[in-house]
Amino acid sequence: MSRYRRPLLIGLVVLLCLALGEFWLYSAHRLAGYMDKRALGGVSLADLCRTSDIGGFPFRLKLSCAEFTAPVRIGDEVVLFGAEEAHGEASLFSPNHILLTLSSPLVVQKSGGGPLAKLRHDGMTLDVAWSLSGLSEARLDMKALDWRPETPQAGLAFNLQSLTTKAAPQQGEGLGVLRFELTGEGLNMPALQALLQKNDLGRFTLGGKVSPVPAPAADFRAAVEDWRKKSGAVAIDHLQWQAGDLNLKIDGALSLDDAHRPTGKLNVTAEGAGPLLARLGVPVAATQVNAVLGALLGKPPAQGAKADTLSLPLTLANGQAYLGPIRLPATVPPLY
Repeated sequence: MSRYRRPLLIGLVVLLCLALGEFWLYSAHRLAGYMDKRALGGVSLADLCRTSDIGGFPFRLKLSCAEFTAPVRIGDEVVLFGAEEAHGEASLFSPNHILLTLSSPLVVQKSGGGPLAKLRHDGMTLDVAWSLSGLSEARLDMKALDWRPETPQAGLAFNLQSLTTKAAPQQGEGLGVLRFELTGEGLNMPALQALLQKNDLGRFTLGGKVSPVPAPAADFRAAVEDWRKKSGAVAIDHLQWQAGDLNLKIDGALSLDDAHRPTGKLNVTAEGAGPLLARLGVPVAATQVNAVLGALLGKPPAQGAKADTLSLPLTLANGQAYLGPIRLPATVPPLY
């Protein structure tokens, strides 16, 4: 029996190696198929890499991506967000779930090559999962962000200790909804802190849903117009921003009118708003805010509200903005 045992064991080992190789190739093929699926915006993950390769045999799936570039249309321009390289990993048993790590910095530039900004970070990971019907969940985690604008178009410089963004399409509500969550910790923005005359770090959270789920499309305007015609709406379940004594809370819903302008109503509550109003040139002492609001609205402030709490609806309609009964001088332009 011993002379037959060794060839049998060798045969079993060879068979297992062949089975493992076939299973790895099958999983790698599935991963490549998921990477070619269109996500939100009509672009697949594979399209974001100049070249990509799947390796890691025999126990893991490893993805290498050279010159990661994500195009985003902002207004009439296409802005490119790019990293020199990205690396990803997936399990052989779950090739539909990949964790992608991007190198620092993330460079932002115009499609013609003009620089806009650089985003340096100590860690940026994109966690993506697909189902048979398409993208099922995406999560972006960033640590120690340092936003450095190189042109006025890129906004203001800021630092952020951490930022987490999650998005997940869900079915069962008509044409489906896209739920989103965003959390930022340790916001340091010199321009904002100069306005508040405080050095407190900010914290913000945002959660809500977009309904229906926007259709994947490379043409931003066509996708938004199709979404608008389907009675598209953005519901903000909660938006809260805190910095020192100031606590801003917003909820409500917005959509687009026929002229492509935001329309809807947001409920705005700001605790500690008195000092901020004074710095903005509003000649109202912190202890008078509620009294003034009561006079404007014809009703007393809510019972238990702090003396320097501002609570008014912000209404957008026909290209105009109203804070309570007051029409603001700024107009609301169309988005496209």
